[in-house]
Amino acid sequence: MQSAWTGSVGPFRTKNRHFPRNRLFDVVIIGSGISGLTAAWLLKKAGRTVAVVDKASVASGESGHTTAHITELIDSGYHKLISHFGENGARMARESSRAAIDQIAANIDELGIDCYFRRVPAYIYCESSKQRQELERELDAMHRVGIKSAKLVREVPLPFRTFAGLLVPDQAQFHPVLYYRGLAEAIDGHGCSIIENTFARDVSDGNPCSVDTDRGEIRGKRVLVLTDSPMSTRFLMHTKIASYRTYVLAATCTESIAPGLFWDTADPYHYTRTQEMPDATSLLVIGGEDHKTGMKRDTNDSFEKLERWSRERFSITDVRYHWSGQVVEPVDGLPFIGRSPLSRNVYLATGYSGNGMTFGTLAGMILSDEVLEQKNSWSALYDASRVKVFGSVTTYVNENKDYPLCLFRDRISPPEVTSLEDIPAGEGRIAKVNEERLAVFRDARGELHAVSPACTHLGCHVRFNEAEESWDCPCHGSRFGINGEVLHGPAVSALRTVDVSAEQRPKAKPKKTAA
Repeated sequence: MQSAWTGSVGPFRTKNRHFPRNRLFDVVIIGSGISGLTAAWLLKKAGRTVAVVDKASVASGESGHTTAHITELIDSGYHKLISHFGENGARMARESSRAAIDQIAANIDELGIDCYFRRVPAYIYCESSKQRQELERELDAMHRVGIKSAKLVREVPLPFRTFAGLLVPDQAQFHPVLYYRGLAEAIDGHGCSIIENTFARDVSDGNPCSVDTDRGEIRGKRVLVLTDSPMSTRFLMHTKIASYRTYVLAATCTESIAPGLFWDTADPYHYTRTQEMPDATSLLVIGGEDHKTGMKRDTNDSFEKLERWSRERFSITDVRYHWSGQVVEPVDGLPFIGRSPLSRNVYLATGYSGNGMTFGTLAGMILSDEVLEQKNSWSALYDASRVKVFGSVTTYVNENKDYPLCLFRDRISPPEVTSLEDIPAGEGRIAKVNEERLAVFRDARGELHAVSPACTHLGCHVRFNEAEESWDCPCHGSRFGINGEVLHGPAVSALRTVDVSAEQRPKAKPKKTAA
């Protein structure tokens, strides 16, 4: 499934396609999403040599599956941030988010990137009177942290009835992949390299550091791990984050929708905006129906619910794109950005929640300052080693209980099928074959693809995702293809493949013996 962003532009072409052997870079960055490209651009401007490594192409990961709301409105809400970090900490979160918006605008101006950047208002709205109190509470928190322009409004400019809304001016939107490629073109060359189709398997901290890839070693004085879910830390960081799938459609509609970023207060919530596209059309982009990764087999149902919700509220004529993405939720409401725990020269950033554009940019700003040994006013707030469980103990327990439960339950529960013949075409099932539990997919031609169900990160058993035909881990969000290849970390090793071709051949019938 292609997003509207990747589906509407051509591929990025690197200037140098040779693997940089026997070179020492100042910084190696793993991941070519918004965090990695922002950090690389700022470091290159400061005179550092940078290598950006990506397992596929520029922005082909989660940054290419965003809905690209550029906003200082934080998913967890400022009222929760005040309870977790105090009023001063929440104010700093707001100031840093605003600085990230300004950094995006500055990059676009400096590099002349044509990505349809536009300043727009934002609205959080409710469709019933019961949720008005929630808006009033958030409005009070916004005023306390310095968003003085926020105000409560009776009407929201949407073509369906709303009860009330919270208006915040001066947010922004753009075509994200056009922005990323503008950054990538400025980064690539003159001592800096973008190295695509190169899978980073391991990071060794040292002086210098080394990144082990499937094409060879890349060395750097510092390493920034800026993948959606960090692969450089095996367990500790993953107790503080949780992975969710989110679903998006982009459609044409007959109404003229006012410019703006819109979120409702429903559960699950929905988020909406319009976007001018390179072919001169305007698309309505709607996301929502989030659920924890690996916890839902019938993911087609999520797309169907999203489309039904959309058609009930907008006059949609054609759904041109639909896709899903991975959202990493931090336990206390703010991302983790900084030196990787127990490391000297390895840094990471994760846990952007639904604020990938602003927090991803902010991560690039903070980490480039760390590398350049420049003071950053917000680095302590986002410190990757922080533990604030006391402010979010319920969330911490709820998000971490799945690991031991799944690890134990999936090994003792009965398989989904007892015969490979019971697996329909286009479906995956957990089956037991010769006393071994396997994850088995049957393709449209009837051929079976079998892999070990044990996630190579920490051993939980994967579950089938119908819409994307993938095997997803419910514990820490790793995702694998039907042949076991890694689609999304933190896992870095493929699932073990198993040959079951002999099992799908008809069994020979026993010969009859004479009486």
